[in-house]
Amino acid sequence: MNPSDIVDIAKGEPDFHTPDHIKQAGIDAIHYNFTKYTPQPGIQPLREAIAIKFARENGVHISPDDVVVSCGGKHSVEQSIRAMVGPGDEVLIITPHWFAYPAQVRMAGATPVFVEADRDDDYIPDAWRIRDAITSRTRLLILNSPSNPTGAVYPEETLAAIAMLALEHNLHVLSDEVYERLVYEEARHVSLASLNEDIAQRTITVNSVSKTHAMTGWRIGYAAFPRGLAEKVVDIQKNSTSAPCAISQRAALAALTGDQSHVDLMVDAYQRRRDWLLKNLEGIPGLAWTAPRGSFYCFVGVEAWKGKRLGSVEVLDSVTFADALLKGAGVRVLAASDFGAPEHIRISFAVGDDALQEGLNRMKAFLS
Repeated sequence: MNPSDIVDIAKGEPDFHTPDHIKQAGIDAIHYNFTKYTPQPGIQPLREAIAIKFARENGVHISPDDVVVSCGGKHSVEQSIRAMVGPGDEVLIITPHWFAYPAQVRMAGATPVFVEADRDDDYIPDAWRIRDAITSRTRLLILNSPSNPTGAVYPEETLAAIAMLALEHNLHVLSDEVYERLVYEEARHVSLASLNEDIAQRTITVNSVSKTHAMTGWRIGYAAFPRGLAEKVVDIQKNSTSAPCAISQRAALAALTGDQSHVDLMVDAYQRRRDWLLKNLEGIPGLAWTAPRGSFYCFVGVEAWKGKRLGSVEVLDSVTFADALLKGAGVRVLAASDFGAPEHIRISFAVGDDALQEGLNRMKAFLS
């Protein structure tokens, strides 16, 4: 099939452009020659703005000295893992999970241990399953709410139970919150570190400007660390990437301190697309899902198609299902094998109205 005829509803990136006032801050940085190396953990005004943001929006109270600015949220997660674990350690990961977590754990020499969350429970993790997975080698638990890929938003009572487990077993928690502003209906994002001071001192909170401010290519992430750990992460960053891009840091500062109206516009658009997607999935046979409460993904089970033929392809798992859909309908979805869910696909409703509607219409015609 001609690549120009393919409709991509897999891409996990906002279709919105970076807002003008943020772009202007980057332009001004270039114009005024703010193009040199910056301090390793990031420029002080940005770290101060991040600390204020955490206090105001998340109820997490930290010093700017506990903030490290990185080359994207993925970079913050990877450096945090490297700072926390090594050979012989175990890291608990709620699955379905973002694809990079297990690889980053293995790169640090540690072992990922998976704790399954079920579709029937809206992919909310069960604290008892987490407890059963803890061993004497467990050092870290990774949480991701709102979740990529499932769209789950963990309620406060679930987080409170997890916090008690972490304190009881002397674990640190990495809380990946990059989709925090993208929540729908009655869902409410709660930062784990906001629950109490004890869990705050055992929690690394990761965020970025990529999703909230449509700044994926600017590559700026950040994290708030328990006391003393930021220094270790800065040392890792100093010997790997050095500080992130000076120009992008200026743009990120404008994103955090300037007009926020674009965020509400994006969330409104995502909710409208989400509602349309859920309504139209109902007419497609052989699919199973739960309504996402956050992020901009719908996680769809395709296990009912296993063993059947779609066009020239026999469906064995989500990879072959996605291949059949691409070949037969010209629709690209993301097979979720790398997310720990080999019988699921991920559909993005960040791709734009036209692509989403065309992609779903083609899916429906092909699968029907």
